[in-house]
Amino acid sequence: MTDRFEHQMEENASLLQRLSPAPLTRRRMLLGGGAAALGVVAAACGTDSDPFVLSDPDPSLTEAAQPRQDGGGGGDQKPTGDVAIAMTAASLEVLAVNTYDAALSAASQGAIGDVPAAVAEYATTAKAHHEAHRDAWNELLRDLGEREVSSTPPSLQSTVDQRFSEVSDVTGVAELALTLEQIAADTYFSVIPKIENAEALRLATTIQTIDMQHVAVLRYVMGEYPVPDAFADAADAFTG
Repeated sequence: MTDRFEHQMEENASLLQRLSPAPLTRRRMLLGGGAAALGVVAAACGTDSDPFVLSDPDPSLTEAAQPRQDGGGGGDQKPTGDVAIAMTAASLEVLAVNTYDAALSAASQGAIGDVPAAVAEYATTAKAHHEAHRDAWNELLRDLGEREVSSTPPSLQSTVDQRFSEVSDVTGVAELALTLEQIAADTYFSVIPKIENAEALRLATTIQTIDMQHVAVLRYVMGEYPVPDAFADAADAFTG
């Protein structure tokens, strides 16, 4: 972290503490209770007219929890094992990309008030990270003979829609991003012991580390201690 960026972060923390109506805690969940199992979350993306109106789910998405035609006359099959993990991991990354994209769009339109420069820089960098993660999971899916995942399942769309409709300032965006990063990190942590494919294991372990780094930055921006826990866990992993 550069001196300039660190100085901006200190200013951001002070500003966001003044803006925030209540302290943020790790267990303030966006979507409800956590579970140590792999789940899927709904995609969010902004529009030019309203950055917090989310897009309709992609009906062509192959979900981990949705029956899939095997094309071989064997009937419907549900993806399992590493394929299911890769599909839902890709959907988590689509969610992250779209969420940061919506936040940046809202900031550019002045819809969330003053946005500190370091917060915008973080959102741009984090979005790029998640784009790389999404592309890596989709590359693995192609290698496994599966379709790419370009959207997330509709199961939780209405819940995410509601949360986005309540966001009106940079503090709300930061809290939303922190919650989603924690869910993603804990979800990856929960499935790592189940993965057999070497490339899938490499992706999950390396991405989980980056998500935890995102969590630490966001905690710092929100005025919290950035690394409060001695060990990672799956407490906030989400199951649909």
